[in-house]
Amino acid sequence: MKNLIKLVSYRRGQVIVAVSLILIALVIFFARRHKHQNQKVDIAFSKYIESYTTGVISKKSPIRIKLAGELQVSHAQNEELKDDIFDFSPSVKGKAYWIDDRTIEFRPAEAMDANEDYAVDFALGKVVKVESDFEHFKFNFQTVKPDFTISFAGLRSATSTSTDRMKLTGTIQTADVEDPAKVEKLIKINYPTATKISWQHNGLAKSHQFTVDNITRTESATPLAVDWDGDALDIDKKGKQDYEVPAKGDFKVLEVRAVQDNDQYVSVQFSDPILVGQELSGLIGITNVADAAYTIDGSIVKVYAPERLQGNYNVFVNEGIYSISHQKIKKAYTANVFFENRLPQVIIPGKGVILPDSGKLMMPFEAVNLNAVDVSIIKIYENNVPQYFQSNGFDGGVELRQVGKPVVQKTIRLDVDKGINLTKKNRFMLDVDQLMRAEPGAIYRVIIGFRKEYSLYNCSAGKLVAKSNDDDGEDYEGGEYGGNNTGRVNDEDDDFWQRYDNYYPEGYSWQDRNDPCTESYFTKNRWATRNIIASNIGLIAKRGNDNTMTVAVTNILSAEPMGGVELELLDYQKQVILKSKSDGDGMATLT
Repeated sequence: MKNLIKLVSYRRGQVIVAVSLILIALVIFFARRHKHQNQKVDIAFSKYIESYTTGVISKKSPIRIKLAGELQVSHAQNEELKDDIFDFSPSVKGKAYWIDDRTIEFRPAEAMDANEDYAVDFALGKVVKVESDFEHFKFNFQTVKPDFTISFAGLRSATSTSTDRMKLTGTIQTADVEDPAKVEKLIKINYPTATKISWQHNGLAKSHQFTVDNITRTESATPLAVDWDGDALDIDKKGKQDYEVPAKGDFKVLEVRAVQDNDQYVSVQFSDPILVGQELSGLIGITNVADAAYTIDGSIVKVYAPERLQGNYNVFVNEGIYSISHQKIKKAYTANVFFENRLPQVIIPGKGVILPDSGKLMMPFEAVNLNAVDVSIIKIYENNVPQYFQSNGFDGGVELRQVGKPVVQKTIRLDVDKGINLTKKNRFMLDVDQLMRAEPGAIYRVIIGFRKEYSLYNCSAGKLVAKSNDDDGEDYEGGEYGGNNTGRVNDEDDDFWQRYDNYYPEGYSWQDRNDPCTESYFTKNRWATRNIIASNIGLIAKRGNDNTMTVAVTNILSAEPMGGVELELLDYQKQVILKSKSDGDGMATLT
């Protein structure tokens, strides 16, 4: 018995030791992760380092360190640094290079691990002479957690005249940049006859559109299934979408849905192309909505209401609609559609960046479901414009901190006029002159953003649209989604630049990025931006094969040539190569 008790006690001791070791390992693991996530940068490093990569970034992003302007460093353009200048945990293979006079960029040899916390030790003392306490600059960042969503636009005729073949279109949206070949492995089509999938990949938008072609209609209705599996991207997500391909000659309604892109309409999808030119009023419509307009696009009829719709509506399709084969719909069809509570949004309409000084500087913008907006204006100083153009075009907005400064930060209320229905799209005018006085030659970047507290979105009904498509098709500037977030060490405008340079709000979740009831919706890529130049001078410069450059100078307001305008031609180092003046015809030739 004593031996048995000893044996039990011994085994119990083994179990306790084993469990203790596991607990200690877990504590160390989570402590390391917590340490990586909460690595605080000593503000004293501000005398050596101006900015660095931090936050949540793409697994394919470079890691940058920008040294303070006061430091004296000497190196060749694109010079490679020593391999041990960066130390990553977990390890990352790659090379570091000087990309300008003060910026070092580490370029990973291959994509980093997704959804990983990285701690970085930058050997600052090997780059510039520093005090002993500042030889190592430590910071951290995290890579994007992989994920994807898939949406479908439904079955339609393969062409505007095809009655025996159909196609199915859809879009896969990924959380981070992914290999197109792996994305194409996410979906599989199950259909009795051979089909073909064609792809259009947009790496910048992380959007992958696919079209299932050659769906042959047979003598009877045939099931078609789209299966998706995230294994190719190491994502634990599976799903399936089923369709029924109608029999050849079976003319009927396949689907009715509400569409809210730039235009709002009801999409009625038929099995066969619709005969163009027939009168559709009274045959297709929205209950209690008069004077609807119609367009025919192959097998799809789009129904437009005279005013924007919101809420539930009944759509009817009556007998008498003709296909291109002169078949009629044999029975009436009704459906219920829901026009979502419009997502909060702000847009600066139109294009262009030059705004002549013809009196007042006014900028129109449109807002939906917002009671206020935040307006910020960054001034790129006239003497910094050449440096600005080294990294930007006229409409660019990157690396602004070294060439510009925020001169306006103001919240503008949109609900002053109580007669305006702010849940609909309304146009407002931004009086730039009232906010600042524009100086000729400077570039101003106007940013109109918004926060969750400004939203008028009805979240009690909003969950119906949590799966809506990305954005409304507008082009938003402000950087690549999931791009290279930038941390700053110090600055009197530090709070502003932290907001401007970071794409993800605290607690961001990619799955919630389209849900305006969460903070994840209110990211930088939804801001509206526009650059303006308070100048009346327009320049056209063309370089000839003989290495001469011809410049035409014009007054933008009057379209008249401008003589006597002094011109300077600079090289990349901002040194003056040539000087000249425009003649009476507004022309100058620089040889």
